[in-house]
Amino acid sequence: MLQKLRDRSNLEFFIKKISKLEEESRVLADNLRSGFSGKGRNYIITYHRLGYLPASIAYWFILTMDIDRNVLFNESNAITYYVLPYREKSFLLFYTSNPYTASTINLLQSARVMGYDTLVVTLEPRDERVKSIYSRYNKLYVLREDEIEATLIMSIATYYALSRIYRDKLGVRGKHLYQHVEEGLTPIVEELIDKYLDQLTRIVRNKNVIVTSSKILEPVAIYLVEILRRINLKAYYQSPEQVPSSQYIVLLSTSVEEYLARELMFKYNMMNSTVENMVMNTDPLEAQIYFAILFYYLTTIK
Repeated sequence: MLQKLRDRSNLEFFIKKISKLEEESRVLADNLRSGFSGKGRNYIITYHRLGYLPASIAYWFILTMDIDRNVLFNESNAITYYVLPYREKSFLLFYTSNPYTASTINLLQSARVMGYDTLVVTLEPRDERVKSIYSRYNKLYVLREDEIEATLIMSIATYYALSRIYRDKLGVRGKHLYQHVEEGLTPIVEELIDKYLDQLTRIVRNKNVIVTSSKILEPVAIYLVEILRRINLKAYYQSPEQVPSSQYIVLLSTSVEEYLARELMFKYNMMNSTVENMVMNTDPLEAQIYFAILFYYLTTIK
């Protein structure tokens, strides 16, 4: 398994796979941009399961780049029970990596009854009865059956759509993010994996892994946990304050969070834990995308 991580033919196969996923993501991104068009000032962004990752990318992007827009962000059950009945009608953007769950259907039905303008992004259901439910809503389907892969497509598409929408915002920052979209993600995959390959190797050597992160990276940390479980490791996510002692810990952070990461590493070292400190040195709005691609590479060794 470890040998396959370092196999260049495996890496070449993965780069080709990312290129295909990127092509599909660009098509979805164009449809997402249309979905965002003319939606007013008030947004509710919500999610279920691994939809947390693309929903979080959308939330932080809009919150950072569009100061005139009001954005509320929470998981689907909280939105269904505590927001929709009491909120002024808004644009509701819903990401879910499982189109079949009761929580997903309940939110959609509640939003429809209460008159919300809703766009749901999810995997295409295979069950015709479930498909008939979705026929009543504005939806964008990802044509995948695998949650992990579909989540990556949704996340890249969201990043691409919003980078294009906000390319003229915040001066150089907006232009810089959009330039990365134009260049694409595939050209940086080899460099990205080479940079973190030793850390990935150490992670998969451990049978028990705790993943923790700064708040902005929590969704991609949970995405990593799902991938580690996919390759038969025991992994779970803990908030930084709740990590127990004497553990193997993967800590995710961005370069702007250097002082936070140092503080946490000092604490965990005092707790007799081993810390794998993974820092993404890029704009925080891009960090989850790069981490997601990096962690997705681990699925090639299952």
